[in-house]
Amino acid sequence: MTSLRYLLICLGLSLLQASCTPPPAKPSATVIPPMGEQPVAPGMAAAETPEEFMAQSLKTTGDLRYQLQLSAARLYINAGDMEQAQDILRDIPVVSASAATRRQIRILSAEIAMAMNQPRDALNLLTFSEILPADEQLLVTEMRARAFLAAGYPLDAIKTRVQLDMLLSDPARREANHQVIWESLSRLPATTLNQVSETPLHPQLMGWIDLARIAKRGQVDWPYLQQGLIDWRRRYADHPAAGLFIRDLGNRQIELIDRPGNIAVLLPLSGRYAPVAAAIRDGFMTAYYRHPDTGYRPEIHFIDTGDSAEAGSDIWNHYRTAMNQGAEFIVGPFQKAEVTALAQGPALDIPTLTLNYADQTAPPPGKLFQFGLLPEDEAQQAAEMAFHNGHTRAATLVPDGEWGQRLLTAFRQRFEELGGEIINSQTYSAGTTDFKFPIQRLLNLDDSEARHSKLQRLLKTELKFTPYRRQDVDMIFIAATARDARQIKPQFRFHYAGELPVYATSHAFSGEINKNADRDIDDLFYCDMPWVLNDSPFKQTMQKLWPAQQSYSRFFALGADAYNLIPFLGRLQAKKWERFSGYTGNIYLDEQNLLHRELLWARFINGTPQLLDIDNPYISASTRRDDTADE
Repeated sequence: MTSLRYLLICLGLSLLQASCTPPPAKPSATVIPPMGEQPVAPGMAAAETPEEFMAQSLKTTGDLRYQLQLSAARLYINAGDMEQAQDILRDIPVVSASAATRRQIRILSAEIAMAMNQPRDALNLLTFSEILPADEQLLVTEMRARAFLAAGYPLDAIKTRVQLDMLLSDPARREANHQVIWESLSRLPATTLNQVSETPLHPQLMGWIDLARIAKRGQVDWPYLQQGLIDWRRRYADHPAAGLFIRDLGNRQIELIDRPGNIAVLLPLSGRYAPVAAAIRDGFMTAYYRHPDTGYRPEIHFIDTGDSAEAGSDIWNHYRTAMNQGAEFIVGPFQKAEVTALAQGPALDIPTLTLNYADQTAPPPGKLFQFGLLPEDEAQQAAEMAFHNGHTRAATLVPDGEWGQRLLTAFRQRFEELGGEIINSQTYSAGTTDFKFPIQRLLNLDDSEARHSKLQRLLKTELKFTPYRRQDVDMIFIAATARDARQIKPQFRFHYAGELPVYATSHAFSGEINKNADRDIDDLFYCDMPWVLNDSPFKQTMQKLWPAQQSYSRFFALGADAYNLIPFLGRLQAKKWERFSGYTGNIYLDEQNLLHRELLWARFINGTPQLLDIDNPYISASTRRDDTADE
């Protein structure tokens, strides 16, 4: 069996120089250095506090006065007092200031915008037509990289960091910049990296992208990682990362990887959840047999948890059974009541990866990791995508009941956190065929109809009438199953809202291509897992072996990810920027050991979901194969 220690030794020898030195600390994101020498008022000692700078500015005139005020504003920003800094900048008359002073006002204003969670405003402020002095060029480029990342443009942030690297001469700052580039790349899913690699790129950026693709594949294919890094160094011998960074990367990519030898899987293989549990089991075992490291074959034990009314209390009996069978790691349970029982219980002896989430807010036991297809994650990402595309005023339509309210709450919280506003919310009865009345209320068409009827009564004559929908919304979010989405989307067009972009979660797509039925949801924007939007060899194998399981294919992907995640949990726990590029999404771990999925985005065109291009969300890109675990 190939051991982890052996892999580490091979990586060290093959890359010639293994290094255990940790990456240098990132430069502070909030400290704004002065531009050149600090100004000093004639006849006065150098100021140190913002109050002293402001006092000195009152004794001078012209640009020196403005420079003293800028120094005070800079110190207020570094101290976190954005309101004071903003007041100072507003009082500087831009018209009479020098070009250098005007640039510094914009730079400091951009830093304030970043602190106030307004990265788009910062990007606008950081656009200059003139050639900047070297120190300002460095600062502006670094700030633009941070603003791009905060605004939701990770690829632009990486491109800007690569430009910054060409401007830096200090080795320590370059190494720190390399680490930030790597952390940003690590957040991107394999599908996005594959998309980007097919476009024309600067050679240095292409080197970073290829390196990240190797690392993503190496998350599952550990034996490949060694040779992949050797091949990369041969192809990119002059790349900035080809020195210390690449020598240390091999060790860092497989550190904290744990491979238990005995795994128990707790699933309701009998009862009402049996079809879902079977799909999870088949995905789990397919990932087991197709794992690239054939030397790693842990023992797998399946324990049927059933679906009795006492599922929550019975789970501890199943847990003890797993322990008695020698389990070193437990996957499951699946039912929410069982997960809640574990989360509310005593400390766990065995690391456990559940397949659902508990109903509680208190911190769970330390060895409990919760994973599943959480719909709230999707609603939050719908809010992020809509805001990313410039929409700030939303109308929402969700079904009656707990599920609809959960998605509405998640969408609202994230949308408002970003700066958006929910203008109107309505609910509907799921499974009906006529959504006329909730849609009319959503768009204020019922008010328009009422005004028309009133006017007709007053004039006592028939009037030609076109209903006038509300104009204060720029998008619609819906929570709907595939059946309901096919009914709802055309009715927006019928009710004079066909031009409003509509966003939805993965529930709007059945997972199976049905062009005739899904033409009704053309132009719908929705998020889904890579398993659905990519056509990998692994997926093709599943379709051949289990054609009857198409209705449960997302749970098949959940099972596959559950197996592949087990060794990687320690790394996700230690590296908060790390993402596992799985079949169900780009997976990360939060402070409560809850696993979340970042999904891909698609748009329905001619009844088929088309993967959106990474650079322009409204331009569809052809669906590409996700080869994370298949090459």
